[in-house]
Amino acid sequence: MAETPKPAIDKEALKKFYFSQGNNFGHFKAVQERKAVGGKHTPSLIDEPSAASPADKTTLSVGAVDLSMPSTIRDDSTAAAAPATAKVGLSGVRSLTSSKKDGADGGKLRGPAPSAASPEYFQFLKQQQELQNQHAKLEETIAQLEEHRRSHQANLTKLRRQASELITSIEESTDWKLRSKYDLSQLSRDCNLSLQAIELTGDHAPQYAGVEQLGAQLAKLRATYSEKPTYRQHALFVDQGIRRLSLLEKVLADSNLDTTEVSRIPDTLILQLEKQCALPTLESIVEGFEESIERLTFKVAEARKERAAAVEDGEVHIAEELCYNILDCHETMLKHVIDKIDAVDKAIQENVVLESVRAGYYGKTFDEFDRIRVRCRKLKSRCEDDIKKMFALREKVEEVEAQTAQKVLAERLRSDAVLTENSKKQEIVFGKMAELEKELEVLERERHREIQKRIAEKDKDEHRKAEFAQFCAIVDEHVVPLERTIKNMDVMVHAADVVNEFVTNGFDSMREELSDRLSLLRDVKLEAHKEHVEVFRGMLLELGEVVYKKERMVEETDKSIQQAHVQQELLAETFNPNAKKFGDIKKKLLANRDDLEGDIAELKERAAAALKGFAVSEEALEQAGVEFVHPATEQDHHTLAMRARMVEFKAVAAGHVEGQSILHDINSFKAELNASRAEIDAKNAATSGTISKTLPMLRAAQKARAK
Repeated sequence: MAETPKPAIDKEALKKFYFSQGNNFGHFKAVQERKAVGGKHTPSLIDEPSAASPADKTTLSVGAVDLSMPSTIRDDSTAAAAPATAKVGLSGVRSLTSSKKDGADGGKLRGPAPSAASPEYFQFLKQQQELQNQHAKLEETIAQLEEHRRSHQANLTKLRRQASELITSIEESTDWKLRSKYDLSQLSRDCNLSLQAIELTGDHAPQYAGVEQLGAQLAKLRATYSEKPTYRQHALFVDQGIRRLSLLEKVLADSNLDTTEVSRIPDTLILQLEKQCALPTLESIVEGFEESIERLTFKVAEARKERAAAVEDGEVHIAEELCYNILDCHETMLKHVIDKIDAVDKAIQENVVLESVRAGYYGKTFDEFDRIRVRCRKLKSRCEDDIKKMFALREKVEEVEAQTAQKVLAERLRSDAVLTENSKKQEIVFGKMAELEKELEVLERERHREIQKRIAEKDKDEHRKAEFAQFCAIVDEHVVPLERTIKNMDVMVHAADVVNEFVTNGFDSMREELSDRLSLLRDVKLEAHKEHVEVFRGMLLELGEVVYKKERMVEETDKSIQQAHVQQELLAETFNPNAKKFGDIKKKLLANRDDLEGDIAELKERAAAALKGFAVSEEALEQAGVEFVHPATEQDHHTLAMRARMVEFKAVAAGHVEGQSILHDINSFKAELNASRAEIDAKNAATSGTISKTLPMLRAAQKARAK
């Protein structure tokens, strides 16, 4: 079943009834229809029924006035030409958006909520209502002018003066506190801002606990390691770092930054610096070995003195035992030298590892600081671009505002001229009232339309001012976080530069310390290798001398065995009972010979083991370019010298005298040996010194570094 169509509402009649202040719309509509048909109507514009029920009466209050009223009271010609009141202000800047919204709204003005308006705005509505009342009374007066022209002329003048005062009061009122829809998002769209509010630095307390903790760690490191020699190289860097970080804390206290990211970067530097300060000193590394070698050197010197005394006294068994004691001391000394070389080499490897770690983290921290600086500079540049865009837009809006204000003022002057002309015409009409009553009514309506236009313009002007004030407030409000962000980005870049300088100085200090330490370790290691040469030379010479004597004993034992065998064979040929005696002597000599050969084999094994251990020092000295005489060569030379001396003794024992050829050859051989010995001693003196020079060298290096 189709719905019954609702009757159309006569909006034009309803509008006229609304401004006529009547209380019965049915009666008012019937009167208007009679007038339209042509019936004569009373001059009064306010027709009230004689018997109206209370239900037909309506009451018009200020709170019930529609806020869109100024845009609906204009006639068709003025309503089509005038723009919507709600789109005054930035319409020149956002013309496209405003035109679309005006088209969607159908030209209707949407005012703010009554709760958002000021008392002045309600006063404006009340005054607007009073203007409507005055207009109704003027029309009533004009309608009754035919009978009461003289009596109402003074009243008409008074009403016109009151209307003029009201319009003046309306135009002078301002600060309606209208609510504007303009906000930060609209400003971002108008200015095409690149930054969102969330990207800007907020107005919160600074976070620089990481910088304070960094300074505390440096202070703790200084208090912990200030007495250690390894700290002296970094003392100036640590003191400067504590002072610079303290100054940076004061700068950060006046910012809104969170420096957690920047203060996290030097953590590795602090850890590496602490590890480097905790490294053992070179003196402590070699001190124990040096003391042991020094004690063994003293024992060797004392044993040699005792052996020389025993040889002079003919105590060969004691001398042989002392030789073995000297060899044992040399072997122990050699072990200490090799252990010292290993300890120094381990310290060198640790130094190399620290240097490689330092170099790796230094490159990473450089990249981190560069990334932070680039990010801060980009954000600062974007903030500056947004401020330029905002102020450029503000200049345009201020220019539009000035032009609009001039237009409003010119329109007001034009309206004043129209009202003045209207007043003059009304004065003329008073003299021609009888003939021009209808013209006077038309003029009054024209005056009323002009006043309504003025009211609408006033409403538009106030909305425009509210929009402009809101725009300026939003701009001023958004400038604060932008400027604060620029300031904080400058502080962040400064903080990054300070911490970067701190980290760079720290790594440079560590690099210098590690370089000096590595150089000193290598020098100590080279000295240890030289010391190895000295100890190995002493041991090898002792071994060579003992082996030579043992081999000579074997030769003498072989001769004794041969003589005993000959005697045994001679006695056995005649069955002499003494043959058994030489047989026992032969067996005893053979057993003694086996023992001697076992001792010689053991001594040679010890020499071979020492020679194998010496290969490390030999290779190191060759790589360092240190020239030295190999102890094996010296041992061979020493053996030849002993043989030459023994040959000389044998020649003398055999009865050879001075001047004979054999002694001459022996002397020539001895001269060559002495020359070779002198050359070997000179080379050894140039390349190596006495044992236990490491500690004095370390102490001298530490004093030089301290200066």
